[in-house]
Amino acid sequence: MSIQTHALEQVYDHLAVTLDSIPESGRTLMLTRLALLMSEQIGQQDLICGLIDEAALTD
Repeated sequence: MSIQTHALEQVYDHLAVTLDSIPESGRTLMLTRLALLMSEQIGQQDLICGLIDEAALTD
């Protein structure tokens, strides 16, 4: 399952606006909670861990 580019852009925009509305000190906690909530929905430990590793990569 994948998300269309337009929908992904909307998700990105919503995340950016939401993060901007949260004090900087609370952003890490919000992103951690988001990751855990999404993990519950995905329900596949190996996939989730792989996505965490992918997100941690820097170019």
